[in-house]
Amino acid sequence: MENNKKNKGKIVVIGIVAAIVIVTNLLTFLITSSCNLAIGNKVLINTPSTTSAKNITKLVSLEKLLKEDYYTELDEQKLWNYAFKGLYAGTGDPYSTYYTEEEFNSYTEGFDSNYSGVGIQIMNNENSQVIVDSIFQGSPAEKSGMKAGDIITKVDDMDTTKASTSDVSKKLRGKTHTKVTVTVLRDKKEITMVITRDKIDMKRVSGKMIGDLGYIKITEFTDKVGKQFENYYNEYTNKNMKGLIIDLRDNPGGLVNEATEIANLLLKENSTIISTTNKSGKTQTVKDTTSEYAKVPIVVLINENSASSSEILSCALQDNKVATIMGVKSYGKGIIQEVKSLLDGSGVTITSDEYVSPLGHKIHKKGITPNQTVKLNSKKSLNQLSEKEDNQLQSAIKYLKQNIK
Repeated sequence: MENNKKNKGKIVVIGIVAAIVIVTNLLTFLITSSCNLAIGNKVLINTPSTTSAKNITKLVSLEKLLKEDYYTELDEQKLWNYAFKGLYAGTGDPYSTYYTEEEFNSYTEGFDSNYSGVGIQIMNNENSQVIVDSIFQGSPAEKSGMKAGDIITKVDDMDTTKASTSDVSKKLRGKTHTKVTVTVLRDKKEITMVITRDKIDMKRVSGKMIGDLGYIKITEFTDKVGKQFENYYNEYTNKNMKGLIIDLRDNPGGLVNEATEIANLLLKENSTIISTTNKSGKTQTVKDTTSEYAKVPIVVLINENSASSSEILSCALQDNKVATIMGVKSYGKGIIQEVKSLLDGSGVTITSDEYVSPLGHKIHKKGITPNQTVKLNSKKSLNQLSEKEDNQLQSAIKYLKQNIK
């Protein structure tokens, strides 16, 4: 999915009922209500507080001034879209965002399993540049040598510095077997690659046996990943695996319930998986509910791009002493987003909770420190490394062989 992706936490898609009566076209909002606001005899809006009422009145006045006095014609909807975006940007939280209908459709396409494109996920970095967040295994982008972290500067004739991630996403997609020219900036060097679009396999879990060790790689926690992991796990258990490697490197996160489902498979019954807390101080704890648990030594591989749900699974296994974490410190995204749809097709993501590990460690902006720090020796991307070139993987194999009972 070539789409702007904010690492997705728990997914709650709801409709918010608008309580708005509009006589003129000055204002269209989708808000919840608790008291009445009259603006002259033109607009009646239900709004939650006196402060909100004053601010909405001011916003309408500012919009009216622009329409009356600006020297050229303005796109009224564009003005409102930026007003809505500004409201969420005011949180200072890049994960709490307002999306137009078009942007929200692009965002939620991440749940679809079939499309034709180059096979990457993109997002804006702190400098508003469009960057490659992750690359799908076996995708045209991977085959062309694109790497996570590449800054996309041009797609065909589109200058991405003047385009939204939604526009870039659309430009990257196209009919199967058509070509797209993508220019990226990597280590201050400009690289241009011609990529042939193809059907994208949205499979997020892959696995293999390495000798008598099971190896399962998860690229993102999307729908049904927990079940896919379980299938591999059961297959390798039946093959009498002696140890397990879970590869979460470059995994940006995703659905929290998929990560906890995997933890539920590996931890002992009643073990704490994760706890969350919100602004009111309400704490919720997720515990293992099954009698199943791992009976072989486990290594979890992480790196600086392992975030969110990857960190939830990693710290659950680490704090419960079920796995040894190996690699380098993780990204440090210890907050969870809700995704909400509005009645007009637009939508928002809202950071709702912060999570802490079973032993009470906060992850946000801190990350998870591995039990054994192993830096990747190669400058190649993980997807370009052979099994023997991947020294982090080789360290995990060596560790497990030394600890097989």
